[in-house]
Amino acid sequence: MEQQSAAAKAAREKADAAQAAAEQAKVEKEAAERALVKVSPAEVEAKTAAEKELRQRTVAAAKAAESAAYNKAIAERERDKEAAAQEALEKRAAALNNALAKLAEAEALALGGLKPLPLDAWDHAKARHLLARAGFGGTAEEVAQLHAMGVHRAVEFLVDYAEQPILALPFDVRLAERPRPEDRLRDAKAQTDVRISRAMLEEEQIRRLRAWWFERMIRSQRPLQEKLTLFWHGHFATEYRTVRSSYAMYRQNELFREHAAGNFGSLLHGIAHDPAMLRYLDNNSNVQGHPNENLAREIMELFSMGEGQGYSEQDIMEAARTLTGYTFDPETLQFRFIAARHDAGIKTIFGESGEWAGDDLVELILKRPETARFIAGRLFRYFAYENPDPATVDSLASELRGRDGDLAPMLKNLFRSAEFYSPQSICTQIKSPVQLAVGLFRELGVKDVDWAMLESSTRDMGQDLFDPPSVKGWVGGRQWINANTLTTRQNVLVELVQPAPTRDKRDRGIDIVGLLQGKGCQSPADVVDSLIRCLFAVPLAPEKREKLVAFLADLPPAQEWDDRREQVNKKLRTLLVLMLTLPEYQMT
Repeated sequence: MEQQSAAAKAAREKADAAQAAAEQAKVEKEAAERALVKVSPAEVEAKTAAEKELRQRTVAAAKAAESAAYNKAIAERERDKEAAAQEALEKRAAALNNALAKLAEAEALALGGLKPLPLDAWDHAKARHLLARAGFGGTAEEVAQLHAMGVHRAVEFLVDYAEQPILALPFDVRLAERPRPEDRLRDAKAQTDVRISRAMLEEEQIRRLRAWWFERMIRSQRPLQEKLTLFWHGHFATEYRTVRSSYAMYRQNELFREHAAGNFGSLLHGIAHDPAMLRYLDNNSNVQGHPNENLAREIMELFSMGEGQGYSEQDIMEAARTLTGYTFDPETLQFRFIAARHDAGIKTIFGESGEWAGDDLVELILKRPETARFIAGRLFRYFAYENPDPATVDSLASELRGRDGDLAPMLKNLFRSAEFYSPQSICTQIKSPVQLAVGLFRELGVKDVDWAMLESSTRDMGQDLFDPPSVKGWVGGRQWINANTLTTRQNVLVELVQPAPTRDKRDRGIDIVGLLQGKGCQSPADVVDSLIRCLFAVPLAPEKREKLVAFLADLPPAQEWDDRREQVNKKLRTLLVLMLTLPEYQMT
């Protein structure tokens, strides 16, 4: 009985719970229906659109992820290809350098040239040395490019400069207007005015010629060609103040440029025909019966054989006879041979006799062993160091003789030799004024230069282009430096970096901010190290470097340089001046 009562009670409780759940479900259903009724069609449409957009974005994100993964795979594949290509290129470059090294060793053995630098001795400092000596220096990027080539390819790159683009920089040169017969009909004042006007035009043209050459030295992609042109200008020294013809000086300058690394014999023949040289050494007055010995003496003593080397005074007198009649047309300033003024008799020179003329004299000189030795020695001292061992010069001269006077192979032998990169050579040469000024702009990569200021600056320092001090040219070396010239050099460098304000108030100083941008200079130490790499042949002593870094202690952060460009440039120019006036910068 009790069991039936408990079962009935449990059944009633279940029934009650079921009824309560049903009623709750009904309440929730009615609430849901009421909420559904309250949702407007617009809201339903917005909800549908949002769900559609979400689906589209999901699909787009999936496609983007797929595309990114694809592009990443492509990029990685391209990087792998580029790395493989670079590796293959480096292997080919190494193989080429090895082949060139073996060829250089074989040539040196066959021709008796200088011993090549070992391949593993080539480093960044030697690349910089090469660019400074075989040119006027260059930017850190240009030095890095040469370093990556290896010594043999770097030398080929510089010496075979004909493969590089030629600088399109024409010069509008004109013959000076000569006096006319009708000038005599003018009154005295008018004649004076005409003379002054013509003289001013001539002075303006020589000024433009100097500026034109400076621009070539700074902008040319053939630095060795311009460096050699400067060398030959000092070797075959000709003074404008004597010649008084900018046209003739321009033609001579182009002669040096044309034969800069060509054949020495061709260049010497050109000098024997050069109106500027003929006028400078008075060969236009060298006539039969009254020989003038100036050109004959200098062509042996200073231009080809060396003072007292392999010739006698009698040889000079006979040589002067060969050059009789070698003159120029005063109207056109072109070479002219006047047979009526030439001594056609027998001459005996170096023990050989014949009816020699000037060009025969050149050939006789070229056959003399003294000639190759003298030219090799001059070039070695110009590019490497003073007072070389005679055996070193003889080795280089042997290379020149073995190449029949071709200069390029001899220069390659010099520039890849261990002797050229020896401690005697690196950072032992005092910069000439032209090397100092031109090198500054090439090292910083500055192409926009005040050419007139550059011209006056090098003149103030003692090197006036087209006006060497004598037929011996510039002595150079320690002659560039004394108490007076050192102060002048420092003042000039200051003027080149931060010139005095002008009336237009334009900032004409070097934009060092622009030069440093993109080179990762974030701190004062970065700035100093970057400029040291550009400017100095060897690292500065640590204490000097630290002083320069300390000077930049208040330099604004790199991200503010553009907004504060004038202020930052002023600070950086002062730093640059401090660096340029260090004794180390006077050396190359």
